Amino acid sequence: MNRYLIVLLACCFIGVRVDAQNDNFGFGFRAGASISKLDGPSEVGPNGESLESYSNARGFHIGAALSYKFTDLVGMRAEFTFSQRGTIYDYNGPSYYVLGRGNLLTTTISGNRKQTLNVSNTFLDVPISVYYKIGKFEILGGFNTGILLASTAGGSTNFDGKSNLGTTVAPFEVALNHNYKSDKAGEASSTTINVNVDGRTYTVPETVMAYYEFETKDKNWYNTIDFGVVAGASFYINEGLYLGARYVHGISDVDQNTYDVSLQTLNPDGTFVQRADVNKSRSWQFSVGFSF
Repeated sequence: MNRYLIVLLACCFIGVRVDAQNDNFGFGFRAGASISKLDGPSEVGPNGESLESYSNARGFHIGAALSYKFTDLVGMRAEFTFSQRGTIYDYNGPSYYVLGRGNLLTTTISGNRKQTLNVSNTFLDVPISVYYKIGKFEILGGFNTGILLASTAGGSTNFDGKSNLGTTVAPFEVALNHNYKSDKAGEASSTTINVNVDGRTYTVPETVMAYYEFETKDKNWYNTIDFGVVAGASFYINEGLYLGARYVHGISDVDQNTYDVSLQTLNPDGTFVQRADVNKSRSWQFSVGFSF
């Protein structure tokens, strides 16, 4: 994280030097809170109900800007913003769970899954926009390119169900601790819990990492680049200090289709059912800023 802050400070220095040499150039910075989520289709249950939902996650942003004014009212701005964009993901409905994964003896139980995952993706956003001033107000619009710097998530899976013979399996809970960039395929904690199924005891990791259920990891879960459009407005309290609100609308799929699989069912041979949904980022930013 420190190296990204150094980049922002370097931008600040460059902006000040440029501003000193040309009155048409300006410099600024802003910081504040963010509200974001992913927007995508839900897996549908046997009765047509939605099994998945995405809700807002909170974060923050801080950044620097370089601007060039064509006139006193119209100009162009390039920004470098360190921002958190994520989502709270929930799954509640019929599902499966593979016990004894990685061993010769495995079994799949069916039942109900309640899974919650708080995803936090950290980006270096580079929005390029055109702005227009109307009195104390300023409106802007343009394009945003996000470069994924870090990607983590935490949560839990609660499962209760029955074996293939129809016997009840005691409910159990598994913690989720995901680092989508550094986790490896099949990785989980060394500490385990015991789950009894039809007289046999299976060990289940207390905590599983992002790619625990996958045999290989070819790419990271979330894509490195996220494209979007941006629109916003600011109110200037005085010549430099302003309050701003901005909406960033992602237009590209944020995750890899390889890992976009059904949690409701498996193929007859036990392999994953691929879904390949398109999930896009939606984010609001509320800022306090200063320009000069």
